[in-house]
Amino acid sequence: MSAWLVVAVVGVGTYLFRVSMVGLVGGHGSSARLERASRFLVPSAFAALAAGAITAAAAGPSGSVAPVGAVTVAALAVHRSGSARAAIVVGMPTLWILNALLPG
Repeated sequence: MSAWLVVAVVGVGTYLFRVSMVGLVGGHGSSARLERASRFLVPSAFAALAAGAITAAAAGPSGSVAPVGAVTVAALAVHRSGSARAAIVVGMPTLWILNALLPG
């Protein structure tokens, strides 16, 4: 089995797994409790990704200045705007700029 075939099969499998949840919930609706809890899904996913990035960067030889700076700027942007999208719009460019400017 070639590597590209494996990538394609895994990609289709993950897509079907994600769509299946939409199909299950979409047909029956969801409870108010699930709706309230889903509001915190995006911020908690970003927090988990940021924590993983900071941990991986701290283990490296260059330290964790760029990820910590980007997470700090993203958190401030979210706090000021109240929008989870601000974390991506502000945090990612900050990370790229800090990675470009700081030696590493």
